[in-house]
Amino acid sequence: MERHTRTTTTRIRGLMVVFLGLGGFATASAVSGGSVAAAAADTPQLPCKALSIDNHQFDLSALAGPHTVVTSEFAPPSYYNRTYTLDLCGTLERKGEAEGRFKCPKGTSVCQIKHHWNPEDKKSTVEEVIPIAGDLAEHGGGKFTWEATRLKTAENEGGKEGLKVTLKGGVWETREQRAVVELRCNKTMEGKEGEWESEDEYVRPAAKRDDADKSKAENGVGEPEHQLKKDGAALIWDGYKREGEVDTLYLTWYTKYACESAAGEPPVEDRGGHWGWFTWMVILVFLAIATYLIFGSWLNYNRYGARGWDLLPHGDTLRDVPYLLKDWTRRVLNTVQSSGSRGGYSAV
Repeated sequence: MERHTRTTTTRIRGLMVVFLGLGGFATASAVSGGSVAAAAADTPQLPCKALSIDNHQFDLSALAGPHTVVTSEFAPPSYYNRTYTLDLCGTLERKGEAEGRFKCPKGTSVCQIKHHWNPEDKKSTVEEVIPIAGDLAEHGGGKFTWEATRLKTAENEGGKEGLKVTLKGGVWETREQRAVVELRCNKTMEGKEGEWESEDEYVRPAAKRDDADKSKAENGVGEPEHQLKKDGAALIWDGYKREGEVDTLYLTWYTKYACESAAGEPPVEDRGGHWGWFTWMVILVFLAIATYLIFGSWLNYNRYGARGWDLLPHGDTLRDVPYLLKDWTRRVLNTVQSSGSRGGYSAV
């Protein structure tokens, strides 16, 4: 018995080693804060489908694909729009053809494109393209790395529910780039609300200036970079800041997929989609009994012309079942009662 147990344990351990070796992702626990980090050599992308942090598993696969925020800046006499586009679970692929200097290189996960709007000729031109994060070692950047931390264990987060993901790999004009995305739990938001959908929309808002903007231009008053935010937007731009030798893009993303209460739970449409072995056993037993009764009744009817209780196979036995149960119950009670006697002797 002991030898069999040891053999089984050894096999299980072997299967675990094979499984871990074949896995596409390799993560390592950080020293503190319940954070998880990985390098590009081991994990070319963030494991959105099963992101495990501090014994909590998040499924962010529904947020895969490009998501964009647009900002505007007025530096008299020029207007600038910047589009920040990220794919949390993969790399960005631009639709259609574009010159190399007008798009981020292959392998980019977070990209910034700066547009200059000329109010005189009503034209927009691309002025700057910055790959902020991704696997960019072949394009003057670095390997893609990421780090994820639960907000409840992170410092200065006040016990918020969700996770913070830091994406790296970009380098622009010798300055390291990174994106810090804070995914906050909002059980009513999918995470795709209020988004910009096409590049045409990226450059359009700067052309929509009112008389107040014209007055600012005449007086030489500028306007700092701010988000052109739609009502109910889930993805919020918190700034693109120079911090020492690093430029950091800060984003806040409200989504139900960052809720720990939903972490590890199957989607609503999948819940109850499978039955346990006990349910299947009950169903199979029921079908077997029903088949036996139906086939037996049909056989008795066609062969013997039986009616009523006589249709049932072994009808006599079935009719005797209540009496047999009654007799069996009486025997059990008599046995229990007789076992408590003292064999006819009484205490002296």
